Amino acid sequence: MDYTEFFIKATGRDSPFKYQTRLAECDTWPDLLEAPTGAGKTAAIVLAWLWRRRFAPKHFRDQTPRRLVYCLPMRVLVEQTRDEARKWLSNLSLHSDDIEVYVLMGGEKQKDWDLYPERDAILIGTQDMLLSRALNRGYGMSRYRWPMSFGLLNNDCQWVLDEVQLMGNGLATTAQVAAFHQRLGTLGNTRCLWVSATIQPDWLATVDFTEHVPDLTVHRLSAGECTRCALRPRLTAAKPLYQTIAAAGKPTEFVKEILREHQPSSLTLVVVNTVKSAQLLFAELQKATRVEEQRGKRPPKKLSIRPELILLHSHFRP
Repeated sequence: MDYTEFFIKATGRDSPFKYQTRLAECDTWPDLLEAPTGAGKTAAIVLAWLWRRRFAPKHFRDQTPRRLVYCLPMRVLVEQTRDEARKWLSNLSLHSDDIEVYVLMGGEKQKDWDLYPERDAILIGTQDMLLSRALNRGYGMSRYRWPMSFGLLNNDCQWVLDEVQLMGNGLATTAQVAAFHQRLGTLGNTRCLWVSATIQPDWLATVDFTEHVPDLTVHRLSAGECTRCALRPRLTAAKPLYQTIAAAGKPTEFVKEILREHQPSSLTLVVVNTVKSAQLLFAELQKATRVEEQRGKRPPKKLSIRPELILLHSHFRP
């Protein structure tokens, strides 16, 4: 199965972007991946690894590590990536006996992924959980099992460090670990891929990795892809920002303005400065959209369907 056919089957969508295909079919994976937000970086990485590991010609399969370790700085990104990976595997009719998706983050029930070192696996987790295990100090697990995770996460693995601009000190740790891999050697092919929309190689210039920085390879969209391919509408989409002042405790006019400006099938963010204001505005928005439906009237101009309303404020931290 060639990569285009594989990608369409996995995603149920159109053909991959050219940069996604180049990543899957390149002789050796790069060290850095730079692609704009909305360009499908997660699909590019997970599906390229999966195709190379299971569906590509033999020379790709032989050099592709059996474990994909997808490291993210935030829990919400872990959950999104997990859901997408499981959907793609299901579309490809690959079950847990073939490739299992494991999640490593606080509060998640931990499966015994380390009991099956011979199996292909996708490990998706937060940086604290994954990096602590790679350093033989696994958070939230028995110290007697530390060496198991340590061994498996430092051998025969393709590490992906996504959204590196949010990793803080974790980014330097990943560069140091990569330096140790190169200096001490590993079993199987063990590599790191650092990913961001704003990647800078100098970010990785740690004590032991500085000498490797000049030789790092970068995979990015070509200038032609940014201006001519199907990505252009995403990269050039207008994202207007308006400032308005609503009378305290009287959000009616503000609600009308929000509904007037909202575009169908789009996302409108409304930011206010107190929890009470957010709650009051949310209640008024619910009331306004509900009244229009009950009266059987057409929604306000530009509002073809009732929008989904979501309230988010600091009291929701748990």
